[in-house]
This record gives sequence, C-alpha cells and structure tokens, in this order.
Amino acid sequence: ALYVGDCFDWHTVVIDKVRKGLGNRNEFVGKYFYGITDEFRPDGGAGSFTSPWWKCGLYCLIEVRTGDEPLTIERIAIDETRYPFDPEAYFHCDDESLEAVQRLCLRGLQMCMHEMHFDCPYYEQQMYGGDTRLQMMMCQVLSPDDALNRQAFRLFEVSQRDNGMISMNYPTTWLQESTSFSQYWGMMLGDYAMWRDNPEWVRARMPAVRRMLFGLERHLDADGYQSGAPGWHFVDWVPDWPSGTAPGHDENRSAIDNLLYLLTLRKAVTVENSIGETELAARWARRADELAARIAARFWCERRGLMADTDTCRVGALADAQEMSRFSEHAQALAILTGVLTPEQEARVAEGLASADDLARCTASFSSYLFEAYFKLGRTDLFLKKLDTWREYVRMGLHTPLEGPGDARSDCHAWSSNPLYHLHTGVAGVNPAEPGFRSVRIAPQPGPLRWIKSKTSTPMGYVVQDLRFADGRAVGTVTLPQGLTGEFRWKGVMKHLQPGVNAVGL
Repeated sequence: ALYVGDCFDWHTVVIDKVRKGLGNRNEFVGKYFYGITDEFRPDGGAGSFTSPWWKCGLYCLIEVRTGDEPLTIERIAIDETRYPFDPEAYFHCDDESLEAVQRLCLRGLQMCMHEMHFDCPYYEQQMYGGDTRLQMMMCQVLSPDDALNRQAFRLFEVSQRDNGMISMNYPTTWLQESTSFSQYWGMMLGDYAMWRDNPEWVRARMPAVRRMLFGLERHLDADGYQSGAPGWHFVDWVPDWPSGTAPGHDENRSAIDNLLYLLTLRKAVTVENSIGETELAARWARRADELAARIAARFWCERRGLMADTDTCRVGALADAQEMSRFSEHAQALAILTGVLTPEQEARVAEGLASADDLARCTASFSSYLFEAYFKLGRTDLFLKKLDTWREYVRMGLHTPLEGPGDARSDCHAWSSNPLYHLHTGVAGVNPAEPGFRSVRIAPQPGPLRWIKSKTSTPMGYVVQDLRFADGRAVGTVTLPQGLTGEFRWKGVMKHLQPGVNAVGL
C-alpha cells in the first residue's frame, strides 16, 4: 500500500512531549504527520493514482509497504487547484518586512478561494459570514474580478431562514445559526455597493438584507437594545470570552453586540441611498441614530474614558461608571467606526487604545475592525506595530497566516490576511468617495514610512501611486484610470484629481 499524508494545517507534536506546538514550519525533524491520508493499493501493473479530493500541505510524506515484489514509483506530481486569483495590485514601501507579510497573506487568501470563499482549506472547507466579509474586502482592493464575491453573497442568501437570519456557514449539511454572522452578511452588501458599480445587482439583493434587518427588530427589548437574538453571537477568540461571545451577551447587556447591530444599520443606509431608496435609508438612519444615543448613554465609562463591554448593572438602568470593569479593543474600535462618540470621547478612546494595558485584545478575526479604527484616528504607527504578529509568522516559516496567534488550530485562515486590505485603504489611503466607486478619495497615512508605491483596483481600472514623504510634505504622482476623478487629501489640503497622471506636491 502507498500512503500519502499532508502536513500543513494540523497540530504537529514534538515527539519528546516536552514542548507542544508546531514550532518553525521549516523544521520537520522530530515531528510527525497527523491528519487525513490517502491509501492506494497497486495491483502489480502499471497505473496512476490521485486523491479523490484536494488537500492542503506544506510537506508530503510517502510511506511504501510492499509484499513479495518491489514497487517502482516513476513520477510524483502535484496539481494546484484553486480559484484563479492572481492580482495585479501591489503595495510597496521602505519597510521591507511588509513584502514577506503580504506574500504570506496573499497565499493565505488564495488557498481559501475555490468554488467559494473558505474559512480554511483543511478543516471546515466551508464559507462563514464573518470570514467571508473580510475576504471580499481584500478581493475588492486587489482585483476587479468580483465573480466569487457575488457567488458568496448569493449562496448565503439561499440559506436565509424564515426569521431573516442566514446560516452561519454555508453550503454544508451541518448548519449553525449566528446573528453576528448574519449582520456581517448585511455589511457585505454595503461594501459591495461602494466598491463596485453594479446597482441593479445590489437592488436585487437588498430585499433579503431588509428581511434580516426586520428580523433583528423582533429581538429588541423595551429599551431598544438587541436582546435574545438567535444563534451563536461569535465575535472573536479572546481567551477569556466563552465560545468567542462578548461580555454581557448572556445578560443582554453587551455593548459589542449592540455596536455590531449599529454598524449593520449604518451599512444599510449606504446601500439604500446607493440605489435611490431614500425613504428606507431614512428609516434605517433613524433607527441607527436612536441606537447610537442609547449605546453612548449606557456603556460609556467616564471614569476610564472608554466604552465598557457591559454596563454591569440591572437591565434597563443607566450605567454606573464606578461598576464598569471590563473593556476591550473591540468595543473601542466599534464605537469609533459607528460614530457614537463625541470628539472629546474619541480622543480619550484613542489614548486608551494606545496605552491601556487591561483591554481584551483583538485576535485575527476582529483585527480588521481595529485597524480600520486606527486609520480613522490617524494612527498608522499602531497599525504597523500590530503587524509584528504577522512578521513573527514569517519568522516561524509560515507560508500562510494562522487562525490566531499562539498555538493555533489552523495554519491557513483567510481572515488573517486582512492587512492586505488596510495597506491599500489605510496606508495608501485609496477609498471610494461615492457609491459605485464613481469617484475616489485618496488620503494616504504613511506614518513613519518614507515612500509608498501602490496599485489599487477600482471598477474603472487601477489607481497607481508613487509618493514620497519628508518634512511634512507628500510629493509624487497619482495616476487614475480613464473615467475616474477624485481628490487627494494631505494634512487638511485637498487637490482635485483627473484621469491620467496627476502631479502631487502638498
């Protein structure tokens, strides 16, 4: 028999049992294969064998056991199978460590793209809403190809239940319910409406999202907070959060759950306005503004200058700031992104994100929202520092990013490739200025970087930048594709951009 085993997305254990974990992936002496294998039984004649289903792997172990006759292996070949995603986009800068980080992230994204987006190629091989939103965002900045993104949204739509929620994972024979992942699915359409010029497709999808939003309204308590919504409210694999749910969830006093709902409503406003449904946009905006005021009143901790994870007092009462004791990067990031804070409060939150040592930290599954908040605050330095986690992945010999830091279950998880998105939208600062990407807003945030060269996808072609930064100035060129106009912003100064090459000197 011929056994072929893969060695990539599984837990290797050091044989002496002293140290558990995979260690450096370039080292394999003293480790063993553990995982799915194929067994082939040659009949003595010439023939070829192949696996009945694709696998992921970094190494391949072949073990041959023969009877009375020897076995001759004439050729071994590996066929790579995945969605053909090889983007032209790029991001280069004077921090050379980011080149290896991007290679690792891109490979992780590619390995999770097949007939649909996967959360990982070894374990579930399924599509999860929270993962898929981040994968779609990355694809939008890297390539004009949106076929897999549209496929992903439609597949989740097929899974929609009578209560308006979608399946947490789909397609699969084993279904899970998740309000948070249903909301991420709604956010996907808001992203798509801004980054792609396909309003009729968006219009056709929005009724399903409205059904989800109306379903959520059935689970608001008397005070207007999200309460008792069905399924697994997964947020992040924070070590002391049971099953990845946010503090206060079980008592219906979770700031994070309500902030996610608020972010979903804000995205719905974007979509409705993009397709001309201004009355519905006003409805969702009114709901969002009412909820924002409630969240600020209930969860803001004046003593700490932070958004608390839970009010820690009886349901329906205003928060007692002296009792608040649990805080997270997650709540601060969502508070910034949803606009519930006053300018003074936002400044205090920014200080807390930079210096507080008792915040529950985002792992890979939620780091994208934290990164987005960093750039809204203008803190590129914090973003680049957080990428030390990904730099460590490179030093560990990884070729794709882990599901999360530490002794992770999965060695290839696409949600951890999210720095790709933020290098383009945050550091290079390329974002749509209006729905359908009909104009562009470029506001680079280089932080300590001295130069940037980038190429970012839009529906009309690529935005190309070649910029240098010194003495508080940005100098270089910005090239827009035909048909695209926009603006370049630098330190409060705005320059209009036209199709073709634009000289920048601000």
